[in-house]
This record gives sequence, structure tokens and C-alpha cells, in this order.
Amino acid sequence: MNPDRLFNLAAEFAQATGNAERFHTRAASTTGDDRTAHAEKASSWEAIAARRREALRTGLREALHGTVHAMPDETLPVATWQRGWVEVRATILDGTRAVRVLYTPAQALAAGAALIACAAVTDEQSSGTLTGILAAFPPNPRSIDEPASDEGRPA
Repeated sequence: MNPDRLFNLAAEFAQATGNAERFHTRAASTTGDDRTAHAEKASSWEAIAARRREALRTGLREALHGTVHAMPDETLPVATWQRGWVEVRATILDGTRAVRVLYTPAQALAAGAALIACAAVTDEQSSGTLTGILAAFPPNPRSIDEPASDEGRPA
């Protein structure tokens, strides 16, 4: 399924849907035999639109079958363009197609926590490369060595 054929299927579906809506509007604004004729035409276009919708769905399934392998977008891997959504952006390996995943804030937080946990486990198994990438957490002020008393405990 090439992009031009997919575009044509979408255009044919849109045209049939538009025609059905036009005939429904005409039927609503007329009376008598005209109303019946327009209603029949609208029903006919609805049937055509249903067939074209299925052809479009089939074309989309054919074009998008299988797993998409993508790498994070190097310029903007995470965006918040739409209010209430976090968008994770990637491109397929040859760079010809963008992949977007929309998360709610809660989903983004859960996914982020899972990614951090997986990175930590993987980092530990691969000789600790994250230490050079991420700055160490500042020390806890309460754990800084305090002067010891005569009994060997902090005063």
C-alpha cells in the first residue's frame, strides 16, 4: 500500500461522507417527494461511505502492519504541545516516518519511573555508565560526619 493509494482511499471516504451529509441536510430542508428522494440518496451515500471506510481501514492495516522500530527523536524527544498530554517522539530507523505516543501525566510518570528503573538495572549489569551521565545526588546533610563524643557516638 503506497501513500498515494492510502490518500486516495481517505479522499474517497471523505467525499462519500460529505455527500451523505449534504443529502441529509437537503432532505431536512424540503418536504414531500423531494424529501424522500434526498433521504434515499443520503442512505445510498452512507452505504458507499461504509464500504469506503472499510477499504480505508484495510489499507491502513496493510500499510501499518508489524512492529515499528524507532529511535527517540534527537531534537525533541518529549513535548507537551497539547494541554493535559505528554508526547513522546521518535523516528523510524531510516528517518522517513515519525512515531508519536501520547500519555496522560499519570501514564508519563509511570512510564518514566519504569524507564529509570530499567536503566538502573541495565546500568548495573553493564559496568555503570550512568554515573558519568548523571550527577550524583547531593549528600544528605544529616549523614555528614559529625564530631564524635568520648563514647564514639556523634555528639
